[in-house]
Amino acid sequence: MTQTRPVPAPGSVPEVDWVHLVETNPLQALEAFVLGWFPAEKTEPTAEERTADKLGDLPEALAAFHRLARLRPALHRFHDPVLKRPEHATGPLGDRLIFAVMNGDSMDWSIPWPPEGATEAEPRVWHTEDPQGSEPETTLEEEPLSRFLLQFTLFGAMNAAPCQAWTYCMPTVRLKPLWSTLRPVPLSPFLPTYTGERFFMAPGLLAQISYDEDEAIAAFGAPHRTVLTPLLEHGFRWSRFDG
Repeated sequence: MTQTRPVPAPGSVPEVDWVHLVETNPLQALEAFVLGWFPAEKTEPTAEERTADKLGDLPEALAAFHRLARLRPALHRFHDPVLKRPEHATGPLGDRLIFAVMNGDSMDWSIPWPPEGATEAEPRVWHTEDPQGSEPETTLEEEPLSRFLLQFTLFGAMNAAPCQAWTYCMPTVRLKPLWSTLRPVPLSPFLPTYTGERFFMAPGLLAQISYDEDEAIAAFGAPHRTVLTPLLEHGFRWSRFDG
């Protein structure tokens, strides 16, 4: 006789009230998501973090992110975390401050440095492909810094979620039953030249969906596997399912 694993009760799950703040106060939305999604930890600042205190003059969005990461060190354990200490660089578009990298050094994100103006509260974000190559390609992200940091954090949180579920490619129409339960996060698609991920939330559930008019792939992350279990009702084919 086949035995199934018991599914424990998830207890309280992170809520999604912060989503309505994305348009008006993305930094507050980021803080609410991070503090709700990741548990508190007792840690001491590292030498690197103490050195980061001396950077000074960081845009408020980036400074706020680093303050938040001290409250929730899990942000620095992502596969591709925001750099604890931003790096100065010079390129064809001028001086910049690199604050995040991905896939080793195959791409990075940066802001103009020094800031373009004394009132530059929301710096533009540059995305550079192959920054170490002979012909790096730099494009402008659609989202300004504070909203981009939320985007980047949602992507990292999805990939770091302890419980995950990933579908195979399917017709986009199959997603229709989900739209009544998922709340869209009002951000542009992440990595639009690759998969163009859009983010959605439900209590205790983060969804990352790439789709066009014809096909879609969906991924879900949760702190508790019981949150994933109701997804079985949709009959998706799963390449991974932790529920």
